[in-house]
Amino acid sequence: MLDCMTCKWIRWSARIPLILLFGAGGFLILAQVAVVQDNAPAGLLDLYLATWSYILAVAGVVLLSGWWLWKWLHTRTAHALRPC
Repeated sequence: MLDCMTCKWIRWSARIPLILLFGAGGFLILAQVAVVQDNAPAGLLDLYLATWSYILAVAGVVLLSGWWLWKWLHTRTAHALRPC
């Protein structure tokens, strides 16, 4: 059942929003370091990148929830046990 290419593709794409969320957290930490060092341009850049990383992660989660629904329907229809 998990040998289907559609199932593998959906499972792989679940990692992208998680990576973006970790990236947003990393940019926020870098922004804090920039504030401590009184480096305003670096702090603003890190906050800007963190904001866009978070926005893209939320959009990815929305798309991924749709894909999970599609996977659920795909699994119920394409992988259903068929009588002999």
